[in-house]
Amino acid sequence: MNNAGHLPISENARRGGKPKARRGRPPKKHSQESAPRELAAVGTLTRTKSLLLAALRVWELKHRISE
Repeated sequence: MNNAGHLPISENARRGGKPKARRGRPPKKHSQESAPRELAAVGTLTRTKSLLLAALRVWELKHRISE
């Protein structure tokens, strides 16, 4: 015991042990073979459609709707 009345702390106890596992989705693995998707030009119908579909997907995920 030290002069404050507490037991001494070992070096292993100070470090905190094992780190916690990372939570959530694992990072994506990008392969060399796949080329990045090309984005549609701003102001085109294709881009508008893709943005609407993305917004719908976000809404579905928020409200727990699946296919």
